[in-house]
This record gives sequence, C-alpha cells and structure tokens, in this order.
Amino acid sequence: MTKYVSKNLKVNFKNRIPVCYSYSRKRKIGILGGSFNPAHVGHIHISNTALINLGLDEIWWLVAPQNRLKSSLDMENFDKRLSYARLLTKNISFIKVLDLEQKNQLYASYKTVNFLNQRTRKVKFVWLMGSDILDNFNKWLYPNVIAQNFHIAVISRPGYINSFLNTLRIPYLGKKLRTNKSRIIFHKKKPAWVFLENKLLSISSSDIRKNKNYI
Repeated sequence: MTKYVSKNLKVNFKNRIPVCYSYSRKRKIGILGGSFNPAHVGHIHISNTALINLGLDEIWWLVAPQNRLKSSLDMENFDKRLSYARLLTKNISFIKVLDLEQKNQLYASYKTVNFLNQRTRKVKFVWLMGSDILDNFNKWLYPNVIAQNFHIAVISRPGYINSFLNTLRIPYLGKKLRTNKSRIIFHKKKPAWVFLENKLLSISSSDIRKNKNYI
C-alpha cells in the first residue's frame, strides 16, 4: 500500500509550470477535481479510462482547497495533498496536478468552469467524475452551470455502477451518449454526458485514511 508523503516533502515536478494550461493550443483536456485526500491509484485508473475512451490529450487534476460537502476534521492541509498527488503522478506525462483553484480562490466547481472558459477558445474540456461522486452532484453549487459549459464523463466506481442511473442527479447531465460513441462527445451540443465502464478498482481515499497507511 502506498504511503502518504511527509508534509515537508519538496520535489521539482514537471507539472508545476503553468505552461501546461495550454490555453492557446487545440487540446482535449479532462478535468478531474477533488480533495485528493490522499490521491491514489483509483484516481489514476479513472484518468486512464477517460484518456483512452475519450481520446484526450491530457488530464488535469485540480486539487481543491476544501470541499464544502466534506468534513475538514480529517482533511490534510492543501500543500500536503498537492505534493502527494504530484509525487504519485510524476512519471505519468498526461496527468498534470494543478493548484489552479487555490491560487485563484476558486472555491466552487462552477467557478472553476467559468474561469477556464474565459481563458480559452481552442481547448475542449470535459468534466470527469467517478460514479461515486455523482451521487452528490445535485448538492453541488449550480451543477447546471457545469453541465451547460463542459461535456461530462462519468467513470464507473465499485458499488456505484447502475444504481444512480434513474436518480435526480441525471437530469442535470443532459443527453446521454452510448459508451461506444464516447469519442464524439465533443461534437455534441451541451449538456451531454457519457458513462464509461471499465475494470473496477476497489480503493478509495477514505479507505486509505482508515487503514492509516500514510504519514
């Protein structure tokens, strides 16, 4: 089991440099936001599934300063969560771990979406989320803003595969594409989404914290 790194860790990472924002280049970029408390191989699995099925050029992990739907009691400090996510992905070239939300004081996902849209006309973004996260999507601030501005891909997670398909979360997402049509999602009018199912990894940040496999 991977251990969580010390808060004093200092490493020079490829993805510290803001050139990875690629605002002026025609790119297809997946956005995976979250607390990453801590980041783990499940996040990498979701990213890889999205990369292959959607034909993405890169994926940005946006480490959130604080999730209002999660308790701050067991939340590690931001710098530690960011450093560990970067360490975990240092050899994965298509993943960029960014502190974009912290630096620009973006404390809600809809604000992040607006921020990115205001800075590019060429990049095509898709919002990525595990099906476990979708369970609370209707509790987010202005979830309709996210769906109306970004295409959305929901990636299967253990225990959250089919149960959500008829819940109140779905209307926000718009038209559902067939999985085998996932690569053409960027050509579809928003809101539109696709469900991606792949071999599941039964691991979560909460499990890692409970097992105390970090320092």
